[in-house]
Amino acid sequence: MTVPLTAALFFAAALAEIGGGYLVWLWIRKKKRLAIGILGGIVLFVYGLVPTLQPADFGRVYAAYGGIFIASSIIWGRVVDKKKPDMYEVIGSIVAVAGAAIIFYAPR
Repeated sequence: MTVPLTAALFFAAALAEIGGGYLVWLWIRKKKRLAIGILGGIVLFVYGLVPTLQPADFGRVYAAYGGIFIASSIIWGRVVDKKKPDMYEVIGSIVAVAGAAIIFYAPR
């Protein structure tokens, strides 16, 4: 599998996890309809499927995914919550993504 394809899978998983969690958040915290919570649960289920498409073992996939999730969460906050990340969030995200790349893409 190519780097662009595996990276796309990581970001698809992040979008599904964050998006599904956000829908459940809206249902419970913002008192939205139950249908929003159910949709969130379905999206979270899809999140559970996406990492199985990665070519590596479970532990490596989830370790690397953690770094992508961190960066994606900061991006989500900027786009959806309109919260500008501070310098430390940006630096931390860069470090996390660098770590994820080392974990997943280093030659073995």
